[in-house]
This record gives sequence, structure tokens and C-alpha cells, in this order.
Amino acid sequence: MQFFLAHRFIFSKDNIGYLNTLSRISILGIILGIAILITVMSVMNGFEREIKSRILGFTSHATIFGSNMNSSESIKLLDDLITSERIEAYSYYTENESLISFNNISTGIYLRSINPLLEAKVSIIDENIIQGEYFSPDNDGVIIGIGTANKLGVTIGDDLSVFTRFIINNQSIDFNESFKIIGIYDIGLYEYNNAYAYVNFDAFLSNSKLSSSDLPISLVRIQLSNPLDADEFTRAFNNKHATMYAKDWTQSYQSLFLAINNEKRVMFIILILVIVIAAFNIVSSLLISIKNKEKEIAILMSLGASKNQIVGIFLIQGIIFGMIGIIFGVLLGLLLSSNINEVILFLEYIFNRTLMPPEIYHLSTIPSIVEIKDIQYIVLTSFILIFLMSLFPARKAASLRPVTIFKEKF
Repeated sequence: MQFFLAHRFIFSKDNIGYLNTLSRISILGIILGIAILITVMSVMNGFEREIKSRILGFTSHATIFGSNMNSSESIKLLDDLITSERIEAYSYYTENESLISFNNISTGIYLRSINPLLEAKVSIIDENIIQGEYFSPDNDGVIIGIGTANKLGVTIGDDLSVFTRFIINNQSIDFNESFKIIGIYDIGLYEYNNAYAYVNFDAFLSNSKLSSSDLPISLVRIQLSNPLDADEFTRAFNNKHATMYAKDWTQSYQSLFLAINNEKRVMFIILILVIVIAAFNIVSSLLISIKNKEKEIAILMSLGASKNQIVGIFLIQGIIFGMIGIIFGVLLGLLLSSNINEVILFLEYIFNRTLMPPEIYHLSTIPSIVEIKDIQYIVLTSFILIFLMSLFPARKAASLRPVTIFKEKF
């Protein structure tokens, strides 16, 4: 009975004009609020995935620290890990804080000496060379990021002066040599484009006139089939090997991804306020409806309708408004999320300006990932808000006194 009466009250002839318009506005507000919330959360999910893929493509899923990691014993251990399917690939390397300069312009850099063949299996550097080429047997030089290249004003073929210092047997040894730029990479992350340069380890040893025993490798990059298994891998490895130590990417970038998740929560709270405002419109429309239906409410009470039944009638009426908004809001949100690039292009055409410059965001398309748990959370939160907002006018309707109403109306 309550649902039937709520339906009759909504679509009655008296429910026209201002009341009908206010109801439509409240429903439209809920639709837009939910659609925008789903779209924003989906785009943020997409950006988070892009950042993770770029970071995990550049850095290690796990890093093993030890001594003489390029020794035959260490290489056998790493090969055994591949055979046992614990890891997919590895690459040993050295890393030194260095100073590089060109035409009296200098900048600090982390210089990585790598095995090019092994590095290509665990890194995306070789896939993101935008000028020049990756290391080849007959082409040993230095590969730098686009940020470093712009800072120094260099291009392919220019000679960079590289200065660094080693501590070998408690003695300080200076290294100052020239390397020809053979490649420039761009992975779309400012931090890495400006901070790292790569040289072939064998060529580096040859230029420094050092042997592998003088410059032992203490770092190994590990590639896992599933980066989410990094914590499990490092704990198992550290429990088994006392002379080596493994550190996974979640320890190095925990604060970054925690910040992203916090931003998503803050954005959710901000945008949910749009739905709260729309829900206030539902309160207004229900209060007006109650005022228009005072006579009918009094008659129902006189016929024996309980206060809970009166509450139920108007509560269902508010929920109907809310559910219409939620359903169409979810559908619109899914539509916008799946066509976000077309939406951006349309807005750029309307406002005649680029909203997402590729040179800043390093993305040719806007990433968007719709997660079911996000939609479930949005729908549940919206429903609770609408339920609570509808409860106040519904209880107000139940508090009306039939005797007073009859005196006023008749």
C-alpha cells in the first residue's frame, strides 16, 4: 500500500508546476553528481595505472643488494631463480652520483653502468628511445633522458664530459671521461627523465681502466611476472639468504601511491557534496508535497494509518527520486568514462584550448579504468545519503495532527 500511495502522490494531478520542476532538478543533480564522480574516479584510476606501469617499467620490482653480484656464484643463483619461475629476468648494474657537462653547462646525474642485453629484459628504456638508438655491439656511448638533454642543450652525437669518484680499497679514484650521446629517452616522468644516464658496463670499465674486481657490482634489478608479489618475494629471499638483502618497489614508492589514494578519497568527498546538494532538493520537494497533501495525510490517519506507514509513504517517494537519479547517473558515468577522450576533444573544441597537453602529461589519450568496487561504493553512499535526507520530511509528515488539519481545510 505504501509504495502504491507514494506512486500516486508523485504522479497526481496536483503534483505539477513548481513541485514537479523541483523534483526534476533534484533528480538531475543526482544524475550529474554520480556521473561526474564515476568519471573522475575512473580517470584517476587510469592515471594511477599509467604511473605504476611507468615507474615499474623504469625501476625494479625488487632490488637485491650484495657483493660481487656479477660473480659466477651470484649469476648461478639468479639463473636458478628464473628456472624455478620465481623471477622472469634480472640485470646487474652499478650506480654512481656523477656530474655531466657540455659547453660549461653542468648538471648532477645518477650514472648507471649496465649490461644492455640484461637491462632490456627488465626496463622500458630501450622501448622509449625518442632520438638515436639503444646500445649495440658497435655503438657504446651514453643514453640520457629528455630532461637532461634539454637542460644541457645537447643532441645525438654530442660528447658529454662525465665526472664521478670511486672509493676502492679506501682510496678515492677520480673518473673523468667523455662519452658520445647515442640515445635520448622519454618515459613521461620528470623525475627519471632528469636524473639518470646509462652507459655500457664493459665500456665504462675500459674507459676507467679498472677491472671488474676493482669495481664489483652490488645491485641487481629483478623483474617479476606479477609486481604485486614483490613483498612476498623479498621476504622469502631475505629469510633464505643472509649475505644478501632484497628490497621491493612497495617500500620505495609506498608514500607516492598512498598520496594518490588519499587524493582519490579527497576527490570523492568533494564530489559527493554535489549529491548532498541534490538530496537537499529532494527534501524541499518532499516538504512541498507534504504541504500539498496534508488533507490526504489526515484522511489516511483517520482511517487508521500508523505513523510508520505515513513515514514509509514519503520515504519511498524520496527513494524513488533517488533511485531514478542513481540509475541514470551510473549509466551516464559509464558512458562518459568509456568516451572520455571524445569528451575532452569536444571541450577543447568548445573552449578552443588544449586541456591535457601531451608535452606535460606525456599521454596521447586520457586513461580511464572503471572499477566495480568504486561504482558499488558510490551507489551505496548515494543511497544512504538520499535515505537519510528523505527521512526528515517523512517523519515530519507523520507528526501532523489530523484534527488541526481538518479545522484548517474544512
